[in-house]
Amino acid sequence: MKDGAAVLSGFTLTVDAQRAAEKAARKETKRVENRLRVFPEKRADDEVRKEVADAILRDPTYGVFDSVAVGVEEGVVVLQGSVNKPWRKDDLDRRVARVPGVREITNEIRIQPTSFHDDRLRAELYRKIYGNSLFERYRSFPDPPIRIIVENGNVTLTGMVNSRVEQAVLGSIARGTLSFKVDNQVQVESEIPKEPVRKISEG
Repeated sequence: MKDGAAVLSGFTLTVDAQRAAEKAARKETKRVENRLRVFPEKRADDEVRKEVADAILRDPTYGVFDSVAVGVEEGVVVLQGSVNKPWRKDDLDRRVARVPGVREITNEIRIQPTSFHDDRLRAELYRKIYGNSLFERYRSFPDPPIRIIVENGNVTLTGMVNSRVEQAVLGSIARGTLSFKVDNQVQVESEIPKEPVRKISEG
């Protein structure tokens, strides 16, 4: 304690442990100075990125209307993209904080606006995409390969498909709705570079 404030010093192995220590201290006093540093186990950035992505995908509430991209550099994780529910941003952040090897998290995830028009557009896009004969087989996938993001009437499609034909059909479907603008970022699996990508390339 220093001048009525709790000062935390030392180190933890995970971001989650660092936050838990501060939360425990705040039960004793409202003034907490958290000087704890995170010194995680040494892991390759590509390995951390894969585990962070897996942690996000394992969230049972992370669905077809959410799209989060992960970047990792020297243990610093950057989360970008958007989610459909406000609480999901913090929930995903907490999941990532528990991943070994994460030293710091920069959470840039956007919260999609709520409106009747956007909700109706999401439902229409889901019905037309996953009801199409080209894509209906994807509906049973635990990780939807085509993600539908709607923000103020603007549509962004992310994910991955098997061919350029599927990619083009997706864009055509989206442009056939009452959306104001369509950004088709869906990638073709065979055209994705085999070398691990460390920088965020979609969002």
